[in-house]
Amino acid sequence: MKIYALFCTVAVVLACAPSALATCYDVSKNEPSELGGHLSHRIFAGPPNFEDVQKGDTPEPGYILKLDQPICITGDDFADPKHMFDEVQLVPNETTEREMARLRDTDVFVEVVNSMPAMTGHHHRPLLAWVKAISAGRDITESYGTAATTIEAFYAALHSGDGRLASTFVVPEKTKKGPFSAQALSGFYGSLSEPITLLDVHGAGDNRFTVRYRFRNGKKSCDGSATITTVKRDGRDFIQTIRAQNGC
Repeated sequence: MKIYALFCTVAVVLACAPSALATCYDVSKNEPSELGGHLSHRIFAGPPNFEDVQKGDTPEPGYILKLDQPICITGDDFADPKHMFDEVQLVPNETTEREMARLRDTDVFVEVVNSMPAMTGHHHRPLLAWVKAISAGRDITESYGTAATTIEAFYAALHSGDGRLASTFVVPEKTKKGPFSAQALSGFYGSLSEPITLLDVHGAGDNRFTVRYRFRNGKKSCDGSATITTVKRDGRDFIQTIRAQNGC
């Protein structure tokens, strides 16, 4: 009987484990200071009813950080430590707003200040935090020892508008003329109003990778993706083909 009672006690504890073991931040102590997750841009419904912009409510643009694990908050009358949630509303400042726009729809790390629980209808998630700094959340160590480092170098050169350098990461037979030539790469990527930025790289099979990138050419903004095939020659990786998925 004692063994059964102990088992039941353990079962109850395990049933409550997600709430008990989750990170619970104390906002009165300026917690959290750092968060990681997937950043997205949203249009929230504002006054008068805070329900639906398509029914006449004021649009309130904002950002949401989707966390990998649920959290809770304490340290304020508006904070309920029993309420678990996995989305945080992020508020940019003048310095971080541009970077947040550039890194939307990607995994990011953010350094936050002035975290507070939701108190009004303008607060659209249980926790609001002002973004002091933001950086890409991709783990660069995943590229080590793979052809992804060549792809990263290629886009880093394009970001600088250096077509000559970028072409050295492409198979030589495709760089003498055409879109992979030094002149063509410099001419296009060197004249962009907002340079191309590589957002993420993922393996998609043997010698194949998918990439996401962003750039602006005049008034036209591109949120692009492509499949890249690489080939190894004399122990070094080269880009063989790049097939854009959405026309830019």
